[in-house]
Amino acid sequence: ELCLHCLACEENCPSGMRAGEVVMAVRAEMARRGLLPRLKRIALKALEGMDNSLFKMMRAAGLVRKAPLHGIGGKSPLSFFFPMLGWPREKFIPLLKDKPFLGSGPERFRASDLDVVLPDPDAVRHREVDSEGAFDTEKAVDIVKRIAAARRQNLDKGACAYFFVGHAVNHFFPEEAEAVVRVLNLLGVDVLAPKDQLCCGAPVYFAGDIDGARRAASATLERFADHHYDWVVTSCSSGGLMLKETFPRLFDLTSDGYFEITWDPEIETFRRLPGRSRVRQEYPRAQDLYREYIEGKIYDINELIVRILGIERDSQGFEAVFGAGEEAKESGDDAGSGTGGGTGVEGARYHDMPVVTYHHPCHLKRGQGVEWEPEIILEKLPGHRYVRMQDADRCCGGGGSFTFTHSDASEAVAGKKMDAVAEVRPDIVATACPICRVQLMDMLRRRFVLEAEKRGETPWKIPVKTPVELFLEDLEPILQMETSGDR
Repeated sequence: ELCLHCLACEENCPSGMRAGEVVMAVRAEMARRGLLPRLKRIALKALEGMDNSLFKMMRAAGLVRKAPLHGIGGKSPLSFFFPMLGWPREKFIPLLKDKPFLGSGPERFRASDLDVVLPDPDAVRHREVDSEGAFDTEKAVDIVKRIAAARRQNLDKGACAYFFVGHAVNHFFPEEAEAVVRVLNLLGVDVLAPKDQLCCGAPVYFAGDIDGARRAASATLERFADHHYDWVVTSCSSGGLMLKETFPRLFDLTSDGYFEITWDPEIETFRRLPGRSRVRQEYPRAQDLYREYIEGKIYDINELIVRILGIERDSQGFEAVFGAGEEAKESGDDAGSGTGGGTGVEGARYHDMPVVTYHHPCHLKRGQGVEWEPEIILEKLPGHRYVRMQDADRCCGGGGSFTFTHSDASEAVAGKKMDAVAEVRPDIVATACPICRVQLMDMLRRRFVLEAEKRGETPWKIPVKTPVELFLEDLEPILQMETSGDR
């Protein structure tokens, strides 16, 4: 129960033991015996389905936010009830947006409907620094050239991405989904976002309910049928991990399928049942659907942006990015030069840029192997200065439902992350997972706002955003983008 499934144990084990699989096997056996904690069973039931009963009740009761998302945690209107659940009253839980992303717009966002005026590189290079801060013109020129080439190529071939949105982004962070769509449209990619999407089953899977996860996964796969696209894109790290790694195992599509286990009382241990599980007979269509519509097509949005723009990992330049965290501790002035981000910008102007640092979601970096792509996007931002924090891939303590079921332990895990943030002193913390985002918004507010106010100090409000949102934020001032026609 105290495992966050951050996969750090597997990454660090010299013998390669898959400890996460041991935990999942025991959780699966507990679920089969009906031993899942009562509170978890109730919560999973309430969260069943994309537009579930809990979300419907919250919207009916007016427990929603209508204001734009600023990425900063606040006081919850339900905080009076938190102690009953074992949570501190200052805990931050975001409210649903008044309208989810899915169903609020068209199901197909056409790139050709987005009128984009790409400026001449010389015009970008001689752009005057505005009153809002410094701007790296050489980085802007490079990214504009890449966008122009990508947009032209993708429009010519009619590129399309299926956007698998997920629970949290759909209901709590629809602005993030809108940014994903806008960036892909900018790159010349149509975005397909069918409103009948379902949850991938990650909450029940990580709770150990393998049969429930299979049912959810099978229903999810049915919704992909008869659509045509080049990629499946996600902005939820756990959802992407489910599609990439867990679905094939749930349906025994790989030699590493999710095996059946049983307790052997004679040797007092769990053992694997011989042969394959029964899922091939129970879910024959799921296997065909996965192979036709999912296999080899799944990309995290950061991964896909880097691929489309043709950005490759530069070991020399990227090692400088990785060294930034150490330099930041020694000297704030030297930290910026360590990112390699000062090209074309005078030192003083470069240091006027807002500083952004990045937290690696466990299920994105260790789970999916998407490590350098989000950081290289941040490093190439023309209007921000990227500084890497110490132990950027250390778990933030979110862990899906962990932050709610083990609030004290979650806060303790997050303490080290907050120490690393404090060393960098960023203006923005970026991440690429909605659960990490909620956790960071909560912990940043508690450490740097509430604790500062208790000490009589000026609070330090640090917003949490995604690399995609920051990418769009930096580009909009130099690109003229306008949606034409009725999407």
